[in-house]
Amino acid sequence: MTVFESLLISTFTVERRDRVSDGSGGWAIAYSETDPIVGRIRPASSAEREAADREERQITHVLYVRHGEDIARGDRVTCGDLTVEVMGVREPSLMGHHLEIDCLERQYEAVEEAGS
Repeated sequence: MTVFESLLISTFTVERRDRVSDGSGGWAIAYSETDPIVGRIRPASSAEREAADREERQITHVLYVRHGEDIARGDRVTCGDLTVEVMGVREPSLMGHHLEIDCLERQYEAVEEAGS
C-alpha cells in the first residue's frame, strides 16, 4: 500500500444523475447509486451568497481517489452527513496515480415565517 492509499480513509456513496421522462413530455432528474469509492475529502473554500431572498453558503471541497474510479461531473457524492456535487474531475500531472475531484456543498439558511 502506498502512502497515498493509506490516506484514503472514507467510503463514499456515488450517485449518477440521469434524465427520466416525467410522463408529460418533459424530463426530470433522477439519481441512481453506482459502486462506492474509497477516498479522502477536504474543504477548500467558502463563500456566502443571497439568491431569491435566501442566504446560501457554498463550500468547495476536493475529493481525492485512486485513478480509474468511476466518477464524473454531475455525480452526487455522500459520506455520512456530507453530500456534495461533483463539479469537475482532474488528473494531476497526467500520471495515472490519482484523481482530484472538485466538489460543491450548499448550505441554506433556515427560513422563518414573518410574525412567528
